[in-house]
Amino acid sequence: MGYYWPFLLQNIVGDNKMTRTVEVDIVILGGGVFGLWLLNRLRQAGFGAILFESNTLGGGQTYKSQGIIHGGMKYALHGNWTESAQTIADMPTVWKQCLEGKGDIDLSHVPIISPHQHLWSSSKLTTKLTKFFANFALKSRITYLEKVDYPSIFQHPDFKGEVYALDEMVIDIPALIRELAKPHQDVIFKISPFKEDQLHIDKNQNITYLEATTLSGEKLQIHAQRYVFAAGAGNEMIIKKLKYPDVAMQRRALHMVLVKIPFAHSLYAHCLSLGSMLPRITITTHQTRDNQLAWYIGGQLAEEGIHRDSKTQITTAQKELRQLFPWLDFSAAQFTSFMIDRIEPLQPNGKRPDGVFLKSINNMIIAWPTKLALAPKLTNDIMQHLRQEQLSPCKHDTRELRAWPIPPLAKPVWDELLC
Repeated sequence: MGYYWPFLLQNIVGDNKMTRTVEVDIVILGGGVFGLWLLNRLRQAGFGAILFESNTLGGGQTYKSQGIIHGGMKYALHGNWTESAQTIADMPTVWKQCLEGKGDIDLSHVPIISPHQHLWSSSKLTTKLTKFFANFALKSRITYLEKVDYPSIFQHPDFKGEVYALDEMVIDIPALIRELAKPHQDVIFKISPFKEDQLHIDKNQNITYLEATTLSGEKLQIHAQRYVFAAGAGNEMIIKKLKYPDVAMQRRALHMVLVKIPFAHSLYAHCLSLGSMLPRITITTHQTRDNQLAWYIGGQLAEEGIHRDSKTQITTAQKELRQLFPWLDFSAAQFTSFMIDRIEPLQPNGKRPDGVFLKSINNMIIAWPTKLALAPKLTNDIMQHLRQEQLSPCKHDTRELRAWPIPPLAKPVWDELLC
């Protein structure tokens, strides 16, 4: 059973002013897709939960996501159904239910910008991969397409490869963040980034309270039954403060490319790279605020691009696109590139983690979903953990936060860099 810190009405500070106090069940630190998803589920369950974000909602890794709800095929392109693939395999179904308004969270107002992420090869697939894709376990996840059903870009007579449709939809990430935040604006607050000395931890490594500052400069103490650190890179602060041996963080970089294209071909696809466990490139398409189309490119290009400067990465991307789409003219396209740090629990040799990460330390939970698509799974794991601890909603008071602003929504990266 979790303990609950008493509501302090008469806590006097050095200048003889009353310290303002907030008392809630659960504090979430971090306003990305996972933090917002968890906030929705906690409030549905009756918990007095609040969320703090120091920047913009969705402004970290979430808005730099391509919006693909992965079903595992990306991790199986070498011909084996890996542990990573198995972990994420059920996520498209979970998301589909929510997007239809039938799941744990009603996301029926979030647009699906493509019902499928496609997989294409520039030549005929090998017998081994053809048999793998025909495996019984994959029949519901991947569909061979006839040429008449190809995306428009592959209808060109010069295309000689093959195209499959994957059970991986692509969703509108800005709309997702908006819909997750909209019902809970009264409990989402913008704060200054927490510093170590604002986390008050007792000798048993329990948080006694978080200290924030009001708009008028007065101190505000945040007391809760549980504190969930869902802040991505921001989790590093609590890790350093705790010095807990079982929790560490890693950064795995990507060098992504954005292309404002001069033609009307929307594309949502992985290009199969024979002999590699990664797609040669992964492309999604997004509409910019000036009503242009932008290709957002990741995959092996982004993985290997961390060793290139921006100019070289763009030149490499241009060469790849000319090779893959020789019938298209990219001379008028606008290119840019940028780095992303994927924030994850530390792995041996810095490898990609297979699934979500959750560590409970007394009245704290430190968590990373590791993939956007896994946010519902990590949330379910935390809800189950709270049930096992028999944590129940208690009296809460957030009156001192009523005048605090809500963080703004982050600007999509394609608008930020191409408009």
